Amino acid sequence: MLNSLVSLKLQAYATILKKIINTEYKPGQRISEKELGEELNIGRTPVREALLQLRQEGLINVVPQSGTYITKIDLEVAVSARFIRESIEIRIIKEAAATAPASPRLHTILNNQKFFSKQKEFERFFAEDEAFHEEFYRMTNHQQVWDWLQTINMQLNRFRMLRLKVVELPWKTLIDEHQKILTAVEQHKPAEAERLIENHLHLMLDEEGALLKTFPDYFTNLPTAEDAE
Repeated sequence: MLNSLVSLKLQAYATILKKIINTEYKPGQRISEKELGEELNIGRTPVREALLQLRQEGLINVVPQSGTYITKIDLEVAVSARFIRESIEIRIIKEAAATAPASPRLHTILNNQKFFSKQKEFERFFAEDEAFHEEFYRMTNHQQVWDWLQTINMQLNRFRMLRLKVVELPWKTLIDEHQKILTAVEQHKPAEAERLIENHLHLMLDEEGALLKTFPDYFTNLPTAEDAE
């Protein structure tokens, strides 16, 4: 019975988390245990436990005498997570370019991205985007580092997923940058790979303004006028 409850809790957690990351549950949206249980066809106890974990991770906020809400995307946390990831991933890419053998899977991922971008399948494009970056960690025997990064990347991933839903974003540019990174790695050019991945990961900051303009109510901890100066 205990194992069954744990399994249901994990199932509820994974499903709700995915819906938050994919903005199916929108930032600031009010939710309820009862409605979630009915939607997911899972009892309220595992749903409650899943919400407790999500609250601890900063994705759920409980307002007394008001209700339970999906938190808005904390832009400050997202930017900090991007900084950490960039600092680590630069070293990962340099190591991959210097020592790692070619990975046929990366070419498959790029082809998938091209297909999903044409189909405007945002969630699947995002999954392939994550798979592309994760593969370099796997190639260099740093899978555990990637897994650890996911625990601090939640606000960043929400930002990135939302970014993919802005039609004006340069889908082709994202894919082209991946192709250039892959070429530099396969040609064993660490310095070139480092430059490319740094520019690629910095793209988030370049697109920040477009997202804030398109989704002004989805964010918290926005830059102030003094920050802009």
